[in-house]
Amino acid sequence: MTAQSEVLKALDESFRAAFLLTGSTEVAENAVLDGIAALEFGHIVDDVLLVETVKSAIARRPDLTSQSTQAPSHLPLELRRLFLLAPISRDSFVLRVLLGIPLVTCSAVLHLAIHEIEEVLCAALQELPLLEAYSSIRREIIHSAQTQGSSTRSLR
Repeated sequence: MTAQSEVLKALDESFRAAFLLTGSTEVAENAVLDGIAALEFGHIVDDVLLVETVKSAIARRPDLTSQSTQAPSHLPLELRRLFLLAPISRDSFVLRVLLGIPLVTCSAVLHLAIHEIEEVLCAALQELPLLEAYSSIRREIIHSAQTQGSSTRSLR
């Protein structure tokens, strides 16, 4: 792999990670710029760009305590469900499962003890299937309401 393709791959991975953590293209772009600024001598060593981008994305994200239910509509359904998780659960899942970042690094980035990361990740993994069921039920309710609304209008 050439140096240029390695850089492009690292930039792409960093942007995708920041986007999944924030749900915002603009915030993800700025987080990647912060990650680039944190590099020494402009060289990408190990996962420094990714880790620095993730730190910036989390810091730039508005209100960590609120649960964001507005997932970007262009994401696949499976990834949109991540936005139904509490932010710390989504962070743990994205970092550990989707990015494969080591547990010790996740602990440092998220400012949680290793056992807390494991607990949050375990809870997220248990919650995701339930969110799928919740999403299905919600779609059925919305569809039913829309169907009833259109049949009521046709009776008038």
